[in-house]
Amino acid sequence: MTKAATIGVLAVALAVTLAYSALVLPASAQAQTSNSTTSNSSTSTGITNLPPGQAGNHGWGQLGGAPMRGGPRGFGQQQVNVNIGQTITITSTSGRYVVVGNHDQNGTASGTLTFTVTGKLAGGYTLSISSGSIVVNGTTYTVSSGSAQMGRDAARLVGQGATSSSGEFLVSATAHGSLVGSTATMSLDLSNGSTEYLVFLSGTA
Repeated sequence: MTKAATIGVLAVALAVTLAYSALVLPASAQAQTSNSTTSNSSTSTGITNLPPGQAGNHGWGQLGGAPMRGGPRGFGQQQVNVNIGQTITITSTSGRYVVVGNHDQNGTASGTLTFTVTGKLAGGYTLSISSGSIVVNGTTYTVSSGSAQMGRDAARLVGQGATSSSGEFLVSATAHGSLVGSTATMSLDLSNGSTEYLVFLSGTA
């Protein structure tokens, strides 16, 4: 092959290579850019473009990540046998209160709440607050209604209710063992319509 022919062949090969790069590489680069954008979008939002099985790790999994003891994650707890109709009475032996927004206003408190088991489920128990009273700042608030939930281990409960004089309250209780015959602590967020109290009681169940 002559020198001129060799140069011609190299020129044609170079031209073909340049043309291929011009046609193919931009499309490839664009695909890489698109993939990079999609990846960044998924990272920034946490759940965008995730497979359905992973979405729960960022959305519903967080919303339901810490249910009450005795809820879905409480199924592994040891079930304490509590019968429907059985009552659980928590009576304070000591207690304190503070006024919400003004902790300089505080003093002694006392109270008794009686819960009646109304249902037994795989995840725990439902209860009604059948009677009780809370004494705060010299005023007695008599329970008029209420309900609660208790875990399978009968060691914790949460609930809410209403009292005389247009009061309402949230309550939580924890036993050192079981709420069926043990020592316990009880916390209430109690409002009488004009003043709100945080009440902390220790006693027996």
